[in-house]
Amino acid sequence: MTIQSFSGAAGCGKTHQLMANLATRLERHPLQSFQKVLALTFMHGSRRRLDDRLGGVALLRRQYECTTIDGFAWRIVSRWQALITQLEMGHPRVNDYEAVCQIAADLLSHDIVVRWIAATYPIVVVDEAQDLTPNRLRIVQAMAPHVDLLIAADEFQCLIDELRPNPACDWLTAVGHDALLQQPRRTSDRNLLAAAGAIRSAQAPASNGLFKIFHTPTPALAASYVSNGIGWNRGGNRVAIITPTMGQFAHGILTWVATRTTGRGNGPYNIILEESETKLADTFVDDLALPDQATLAEAFALMAEKPAPIAQDFVRWLEKQRRTKGRTHVLREEMEDTIRHSFSNQRRLSSRDGPGIRALTVHGAKNREFDLVIVLWPAAIRGNDEQQRRLLYNAVTRAKHQCLVLVQLPRAMTLPPFSVREELALNEN
Repeated sequence: MTIQSFSGAAGCGKTHQLMANLATRLERHPLQSFQKVLALTFMHGSRRRLDDRLGGVALLRRQYECTTIDGFAWRIVSRWQALITQLEMGHPRVNDYEAVCQIAADLLSHDIVVRWIAATYPIVVVDEAQDLTPNRLRIVQAMAPHVDLLIAADEFQCLIDELRPNPACDWLTAVGHDALLQQPRRTSDRNLLAAAGAIRSAQAPASNGLFKIFHTPTPALAASYVSNGIGWNRGGNRVAIITPTMGQFAHGILTWVATRTTGRGNGPYNIILEESETKLADTFVDDLALPDQATLAEAFALMAEKPAPIAQDFVRWLEKQRRTKGRTHVLREEMEDTIRHSFSNQRRLSSRDGPGIRALTVHGAKNREFDLVIVLWPAAIRGNDEQQRRLLYNAVTRAKHQCLVLVQLPRAMTLPPFSVREELALNEN
């Protein structure tokens, strides 16, 4: 069994190399009829893009499964319930992702479990490996001796403070067989490339050409830049409005763009707001005000006039409790888990990126690409200089053709990631 990893800056073709290497391996060793390639990543957005890329590998003939690593961990935990009970590991809640991954990793340390996985999935592809927490990394490491492992990672794209130094990247360096990719593939625009390189190197990005930075202190002014940028865009029809945080500044801009027209005649525009499954589920559960316990009829009534996909999942779960377990009541914790799992499934099954204007966070945009990217940089952003550089880098590097950055706070223009701190500049001189 082998490990081959690819590292490099955003847009340098790591996913492309994963697919090319996978195709080469399949040509040498075709899959048996009962075998599949397992593809894992961290976020649902990057999972959808990875799924699209796998669909283009002709030799695969659709013999693959693409899922988040959390979804894969839950499948292992669900399949090996008897072993979990025998070993007294404890049964995690479906949406306690860290606990699920810990138990899945523990299960994979048992020969019977890991060989069961390897028999079906002789090749495992992992994208965005820099985001693997220790327990998620343990899952990958447990499979490594039994499968051919193809991994892509870029330490600088990791946005999790607790993963510095990065355990996955350190492990891949120690294992060896890492190919460093340096040729940009996402864009050929020199100003976009220069800006990304400057941000990554802790330098000030220059506002030139198709990469522009503007000071926009009010939502109305920023919104006019957004609407005009969309109206004048000729680079393609996939537009992303990306921000580190969906706060008051961002929501004010999105409302303006969706309802008003600029003096240049641009707008209003329909915006697809992508919110995290956790936030959507939190709002849904809070609105329900779930009781500590409910009869099946009372629980059923809670779904009146609720979105059909969530309500249907919930009702199916209630029916299963009645039919297979003879239950007449359900607990609040169970109802909440079912609702949260349903939101997770809806995100997993949602449509892939296509034409349109999307508003999303930097985290939600990871490993995706858009023709025009408009970055909203509000006054209040958490994190030190390093974290803010990573946030801006992850946003800017989503752009294939053009990127606008709209900065709310005047002082922010003189600080990282838009400038170099004076003391650092003096030290360099």
